[in-house]
Amino acid sequence: MDLGKKIRAHRDELGLTQAELADKLGLTYSSVSQWESGRATPRTPILRQLADLFNTTVADLMGEDAAEAAISGTSRMVPLLGFAHMGEPCDEGSLADEVEVPASIADAHPRGFMVHAQGRCMDNRFPHDALLLVDPDMEPVNGQPVLAETADYGAVVRNYTRGRSTVMLTADSHSGEYDDILAGPGDEPVVCKGRVVWYMGERDERQ
Repeated sequence: MDLGKKIRAHRDELGLTQAELADKLGLTYSSVSQWESGRATPRTPILRQLADLFNTTVADLMGEDAAEAAISGTSRMVPLLGFAHMGEPCDEGSLADEVEVPASIADAHPRGFMVHAQGRCMDNRFPHDALLLVDPDMEPVNGQPVLAETADYGAVVRNYTRGRSTVMLTADSHSGEYDDILAGPGDEPVVCKGRVVWYMGERDERQ
């Protein structure tokens, strides 16, 4: 059983919803949803909290080899290049130059870079204030999130869809209040900077 399925099984045993588990960890429910779907992995401090809450060990949750790598702090530093928005204007404050990322993730995306994404138009996938890993070498795939540069909105994170003559960037939010971004013939082009392949919440980064 993989990590996401184990988290869900333990959560179900305790009779907790995703939102209730997230609240106990001081995170948003979308973080738990991402773990259970396999789209993200909790950082080491959160793994320890989960193990304590579930009355188990990190090794039981992850497997011996993965747990040893996580606990030993095997990591890489990945450049943090700037801000991107997910529905709201960015508060472009100061940024660290680099972000610590698990080595297995960084090594799988050797030219990857991080962006600090703000807003809630992608909150079914990523929480507000998430740090996203973007791989510029991966071609966009319909239905998957990308970092894109647009003439009107600047750097945005949205789900990508290419038609015969159009590119559409769509929100993925439970609120449904965000408009799609559509570029067709005669419009300024949408430039895809890379696929979003991993994320961590800013709260995780501070722990």
